Amino acid sequence: MRIFSAILALRRRFWSWIATGAARENAIIGSRTKFGAGAEIFNIHGDRSRVSIGSDSHLDGHLQVFAHEGRIKIDDWFYLGPGSTIWSSDPVGIKIGKHVHVSWGVAIHDTNSHPMDPQKRFAQMQAIFREGHPRVDPGIRSAPITIGDDVWIGNSAMIMKGVTIGDRAVISAGSIVRSDVPADALVRPEPRLVK
Repeated sequence: MRIFSAILALRRRFWSWIATGAARENAIIGSRTKFGAGAEIFNIHGDRSRVSIGSDSHLDGHLQVFAHEGRIKIDDWFYLGPGSTIWSSDPVGIKIGKHVHVSWGVAIHDTNSHPMDPQKRFAQMQAIFREGHPRVDPGIRSAPITIGDDVWIGNSAMIMKGVTIGDRAVISAGSIVRSDVPADALVRPEPRLVK
C-alpha cells in the first residue's frame, strides 16, 4: 500500500510540474504559485500579460482569455478548485483580490461567450469549428467582474458578468450571483419552486 501511495504522490508531483511549466508560457505567474494536474490556462489571445496570477496561489481549474479580448488579474494567495472555470472576453476583464478561495465546480464568466441571436450564434460556432476563435469582436455581451479580498465562493456557484463582490463576502454553494454583493455579505442560493 505504501508503494502505491508513493507512486500516486510522484504522479501528482510530475503532473503539477508539467502544468506549471505550460502555465508560465500563457500567463505571468507569481513566485511559489503551483498548478494541479487539472489546471489549464487557455490564453487564446496569446499575450501573456492578459493573464496574471499572484504569488503563493494554487490552481486546479481552468482559466481562459478569448482571442479577441479579455483579461484575468488574480492577486496573491488564491485557490481555484477542480472543475472551476474563469472565462474573460471583456476589455477590462476579471479582477480577483487576495486571499480568495474558489471551491470546485464554480463558473466565473464576464461574458455570454456567444451571441444572443440564434443565427449569429450558429454562425459563430461554425467559424470556431473551421478557423478557431475569432480575433475580432464577434458581438457577444461582456461586462467586467471584480471580486474583493478574502472572498469565499462555495462549490457550484456561478458569478455572472458585470458583478462586483465586496471584501470578505461568502457566496454559498449553488448560488447564482447576478448583481453586486456588498462587503461581509452572505449570499444563499435562490429558492426554487418545487411542484
